[in-house]
Amino acid sequence: QLALQAGQNAVRIYPLSAEAHECLGQAYYNLGYFNLSINELKTAEKLTNDEGILAAIYSFIGLNYGNLGDLNNALLYYDRALEIAKDLNNQEGESKMLNSIALIYQDQGNYNKALEYYNKSLQLTTKPTIIATIYNNIGNVYSAKGDNNKAVEYYKKAIELDQKAGDYRGTALDMLNLGDTYRDLKNFSNAQYYLQKGLLMMQKLDDKYWEASGYYYFGKLYLAQNQKSLAKEYFTKAYNLFKATGDNGDAQWVYEAYLKQ
Repeated sequence: QLALQAGQNAVRIYPLSAEAHECLGQAYYNLGYFNLSINELKTAEKLTNDEGILAAIYSFIGLNYGNLGDLNNALLYYDRALEIAKDLNNQEGESKMLNSIALIYQDQGNYNKALEYYNKSLQLTTKPTIIATIYNNIGNVYSAKGDNNKAVEYYKKAIELDQKAGDYRGTALDMLNLGDTYRDLKNFSNAQYYLQKGLLMMQKLDDKYWEASGYYYFGKLYLAQNQKSLAKEYFTKAYNLFKATGDNGDAQWVYEAYLKQ
């Protein structure tokens, strides 16, 4: 919220500054307001020719489109950012974009291609927080493939690295994913523990998208334990919060899968 206020002030004082619009766009992204973020970032794009700034802008536009379920536009912007990273000989930037492209393949269900790109990404980075992000994403792939024990292994690696690096948001995300995987394994006590910790952390960050995702995970946990009224309560919370952020795709999914009578 403080970043959002600072970004709004910067745009008001410096309306022709690409950096001001980029920072405001990033603040909107981190709060889960993806359409507002895209608008600010596209304004920033028009105001600069600096390749380094453009790479960051394209990366965040891709993230926003990915979260909105528009995978073709997400891939388009990631490819633009990847080409700039290669032009600038920026291996860390290249690693980030390979990781992001892997996410698209993962969302498309092409898990082997996703793992190939994640491993390429790992080879180009030495930063603990980026390695942790890649481990978390590899965990997501194994979870989607039904190899939950392998997923737990990677989520725990991610948590360890994020905690050492002091990445609060990364740790929260890892914990939500780990909790949901423990639900799949029917280890409900561990699921409750990690989901509660992750959700509380996202609430402190005021990250609406992942707060809504946390409610969704809790809905699935209670449903797995046949606590149907509690499950419906949490699915409703998730639905309402997804709608409030403009994420109609996830809201509709929750409604169709769990709330529609």
